[in-house]
Amino acid sequence: MMEQKLCHECSVKGQKKRKRQELIFLVALLAVPTVHWFIFWLYVNMSSFTLAFKTQAGAWSLFNFQLFWQSFTSPYGTTVGRSLLNTLKYWAVSIGINFPLSICIAYFLFKKIRFYKFFRVVFFLPSIVTSIILVSVYNMAILPGGLWDMFLNLFGSSVPEWGYLNDQSTATNAILVYSVWTGFGSNVVLIGSAMARVPDSVLEAAKLDGCKPFREIVQIILPLIWPTLSTLILLSLTSFFSTSGPILLFAPDGNAGTSTLSYWIFKQVYGSGEFGQMGGTQDYGLVSATGLIFTVIWVPVILFVRWLMDKIPSVEY
Repeated sequence: MMEQKLCHECSVKGQKKRKRQELIFLVALLAVPTVHWFIFWLYVNMSSFTLAFKTQAGAWSLFNFQLFWQSFTSPYGTTVGRSLLNTLKYWAVSIGINFPLSICIAYFLFKKIRFYKFFRVVFFLPSIVTSIILVSVYNMAILPGGLWDMFLNLFGSSVPEWGYLNDQSTATNAILVYSVWTGFGSNVVLIGSAMARVPDSVLEAAKLDGCKPFREIVQIILPLIWPTLSTLILLSLTSFFSTSGPILLFAPDGNAGTSTLSYWIFKQVYGSGEFGQMGGTQDYGLVSATGLIFTVIWVPVILFVRWLMDKIPSVEY
């Protein structure tokens, strides 16, 4: 009995020692990311929050919000309003065109159509080749005398002599077309990987029941891969205000009305300034106020969309 009691005490002490060692290990493991979060996220964001309510002289004021409204409603220059509109265009193309097309492309590759390996390389190639090369090729194609101009000549039309990228009415749309051309790679891989997990038995049973391809993708494939799709949609929503096309590769100064919200923020801090002077405006209060306003507006939208997506039941398999 005495030996059993000693063994039990030793076992309890050993368990306590292991738990203590595990706790020390977890604390040591989480210490670095925790300190990093406090310094580089919490402190920075709290500092940004206070800057939104301060002038450059350090006085507390709502001047930054008034300046934001003036810039938002001003029809001149690379203002917040025009930059926000361009950002909305890029996001709409990403979620309204690239995303559905990525699902269709991933489905056809998943069904292993003829030459599917070749098409897999073709659709993923823009994600492999450096953007500078792609932009150069695309830019040459849409210039006067380029491939697009030769195609339009067949129908009695032509590219304007000043090109599409130098006209405010066409510059952003021209870059949007490029974004569609190069925007399939990562989504096709992620969605295709989710489709690869669909059990073959489910698809075989649907085929025996005479299920056609359209019904298969709508009633079988999409519900089974819904967790992946909903995650991609939420990630797209959370990165809405940082959505931006390769405008710096096409127009280094964001000219011809191609500025986006993320570029506008960059320009305020580091860029060439509103009137072309070297260095940014360094108006951190205006940038902080802009970020705070859009955060207050967009966070409820994200939470509402997430709530709607949670209402759609996910299928376990």
